[in-house]
Parts: sequence; structure tokens; C-alpha cells
Amino acid sequence: MKEMNDPNAQNMENTIDILVSPKKNEPENHIVEEASPAPSAPKTDSTGAPKKDHPLNKRTVKGSQETRKISGGKGVRHVTVSEQAAQTRIGKSAVPTEKKTVAPAPVHAEKPQGKKDAGKPKKERKKALTQEEKQAERSSMRSTAMIALIYIAVVVGISAILSFCGIRWANDVFALVKDEVTATVSIPDNATVSEVSTILKDNGIIKYPAIFRLYINFKNRDADPPLAFKAGDYEIRSTLNYDQIVSMIKDRRARSIVTLTIPEGFTVDEIIDLFVSQGMGSREGFVEAINHFDYHYTFMEKLNQIPLSPDRRYRLEGYLFPATYDFYTDSGEVAIIDKLLAAFDARFENDYYARLEELGMNLDQVITIASIVQKEGKFSSDFYPIAGVFYNRLRSGSMRRLQSDATVQYCLKERKEELSYTDLEVDNPYNTYRNDGLPPSAISNPGWEAIQAALYPESHSHYYFISDTDGSIIFADTEAEHLANSAKLRQAKENGTSVD
Repeated sequence: MKEMNDPNAQNMENTIDILVSPKKNEPENHIVEEASPAPSAPKTDSTGAPKKDHPLNKRTVKGSQETRKISGGKGVRHVTVSEQAAQTRIGKSAVPTEKKTVAPAPVHAEKPQGKKDAGKPKKERKKALTQEEKQAERSSMRSTAMIALIYIAVVVGISAILSFCGIRWANDVFALVKDEVTATVSIPDNATVSEVSTILKDNGIIKYPAIFRLYINFKNRDADPPLAFKAGDYEIRSTLNYDQIVSMIKDRRARSIVTLTIPEGFTVDEIIDLFVSQGMGSREGFVEAINHFDYHYTFMEKLNQIPLSPDRRYRLEGYLFPATYDFYTDSGEVAIIDKLLAAFDARFENDYYARLEELGMNLDQVITIASIVQKEGKFSSDFYPIAGVFYNRLRSGSMRRLQSDATVQYCLKERKEELSYTDLEVDNPYNTYRNDGLPPSAISNPGWEAIQAALYPESHSHYYFISDTDGSIIFADTEAEHLANSAKLRQAKENGTSVD
């Protein structure tokens, strides 16, 4: 630097020696002073040019502002100057007697250090995978791909199967493309949709009975009256669709319903007469249905295992359960009998079969006893002691004849109010005055109370009984007591009273 007595220096002194201060209205242009020791290293190089790396010569540009560090006597001042301020900075010496001018430091923009993108955050380098990790990753990718392929294959396979089956089913339902087959089909009375589907399949008219049942049942689920088939023989072609087939064999008559009560103790003959009187079936048809048709119930399996007597009048006597039923008036004989048998099977539960073993009796023997009890007793309270009398006689060594008037009545063509001695001598397997043990079969169709009495008879010592004028039963242990009771009964009838 030049001394102050230099003319040029004096001219400089006459120049405006000011330090540009920040304007009041520009708060961003301000001077910040930091107390820090002056650097010991020179701020110029050997040629007198300012060092680029010297901290006092560094400046940064922020927005429209410029910041420069200027050394003073005891510290460093940071001066922020607006882009519109003077290009020359004049600093005062720390010595009060001497003013020095400071040449403005050339403005040098800082060169970016390192690479061009040094100011950007460095991307993390991907960690190198080990051989095992690479193999595991490849294996996982292969497994995922395999699962995806299997899933696709399963979906495609199922879709193909459903499509194939759907086409075949639709062809059967709508008869789109079928070989023509003509068959004479016999539809029985009261045939169900299931039975019709089997018949059609057996005759080659349809291929899928299950589809036929689903289609017909669904389509006729709300039919009023319900779908019914008319019995008869039909000539049907396989080229007909399901609707056309049903249209041929359906019963178009309005089906009326009748409510009938079968009284307890009715015989098979009486039951047949009841249905025939309502215009339902024929006697021959009922006899065939009772004696020969194959019904599928638990009790029928038991009954088929029992050797039945050749003298038996009706195979199912005793099993046509008496109750009140609703029947279609056009019901066939098999459907009617089947309904009565179903009611019996529902009542005779498994526990009662175990009870048969306890009694040492088979099903038909117990039902036969119940049928006799039903005909001999008027009041259900007498059923249990009456059954006890028959069990006592069957288990005795010398009194195995039941001597039941009801069994004799079953032998006769017509029922009588009183039996004669001639009637008691009739030669018939059902006459228990002449034959030991039980008759060949039941003699009526007993109600549930009589069946219960035959399963759980009252235990006592009675071997005789007689009916009073009011229908109540008088019991006796010995024949002498029984004869005395009989004499009292005759006297009571003559007087119009009952035995005391």
C-alpha cells in the first residue's frame, strides 16, 4: 500500500471514504461481525493477487446478495452487499492516524468440488449379494412362477371341465343334438320326479337323471296344483327336451284332497272298504299292494327276516297305522299303503327293537298281541293288564290257549255281537280256543297305546278276564273265579246293571 502523503493517496483521501451500510428498508443487506482471531497466513500469493482459497477472500452469493469477509484490526467482518451497491469496498485501518484503502477483491465464483453432481445426495451403492443370497432369490422367483403357472392351469382345467359338462348337460336338457331313440315308457301310479327320471334313463330317453330332477323340481317348485304324473304307457322319443317329455306324461287334472281317519283296531278288510268307498283304488289293487309290493322301511327288514305262517291272511295286517291322513283322491293303492306304513315306521323307534329282545319276542309276535289287546279292551287303561294275561298264558305250561273271542271274530265272515259255542268250535288257525299260542298274524291294526301295552305289559297273576256291560274288564286268577264273574255278568245283563 502507498503512504498517505502520496498525492495519489491524498486524492484518494478526498474520495468518499465510507463503508457502505445496509439500507434501512433492506433488512437483508446487513453487516455481521464475528469476533475471531485474524488469520496468520497471508491473503495474497507471491504475485500480489489474492489467494482464492484464503478465508478472507471467500465470498458467497445468496439470491441477490454478496457476502465478503474483510479483515480488521482485531477480527473479521462479514459484509453483505446488495447487487445494486458500489463495486468498490473501502475499509478503514485499525490505526486511527492512518487510512488505508483496500482494493476490492475480485469476485470469483466458487468452483464446485468434486463431480458436477456433488451437491446432490449420493445414491447408496447396492450391496453385493452373496452367492447363497443370489441362489435363494432365483429359487424364490422360480417358486412364485411355478405357483402362478399351477394356479392358471387349475383355473383353465376347471373351466374346461365345466364347459364340457355344461355343453353335455344343456344338450340333454334341450335335446340339441341327440341320437333318436324311441321307447315305450310305463309310468306307475303316483310316480315321483325321481322315479320318472330313473325310468327315462333306463329307457335311453335321457342321460342325466340328476339334471332332470334338478331342472323339473326347480321349474315346478311353485306349481299349483303340484306337479303330478299320469300313470300309463307312453311312446317317447329321446329327441324331445325335458319340458316336452314332462308335458306328455303330466297329469293335468286338478287334484283334490280328502281327509280320512282310520280307526284303531280296523282290520285290513275294513281299511280297504274305507278307501274304495271314497273312490280310491280297487280291492284287488290294495290286496296286491299289501301282500306283494316291496316297501323299504326298518320294520319291513325285520318282518322279512321272520318266517311267516302260510295261514296268514294278509302280510301287512297289524302295520297299517291307524290315524288321520290327507290323501289325494287320485292316489294309487301303493301310495296309500306306503303312507300308512311310513307312519308306523316313524313311531316304532330303535329303542323298541331293543325291548323286543328283552321280552324274548319278535316284532310280529308283539304286534299280534297288541292287535288282540286292541280288540278286547274298550279303555286304554285296561290294555296293560289284558296284555299281562296273554303273556301269563303264553309262558305257562298248561294254559297256552289265549281263548280270545276277538280271534274267533276274525275267523268269521261277519262280526257278531255275541259268540255261540258253535262259533268257538270253528276250525280255523285263528281260533285261539282250539289252537295254542298266537294266531298266524295280527287280527287288527292296533293303535299306539295297545302297542305300548304289548311292549310293557302289567305284571300280575291273572289268567282270565271278562268284559262288563259298560266295557270295563273284570280279571280273575283262577277258572273258578272266572266262572263266578261270568255268572254275575249274566245276572247284571238281565237286570240292566253292571257287575259290582
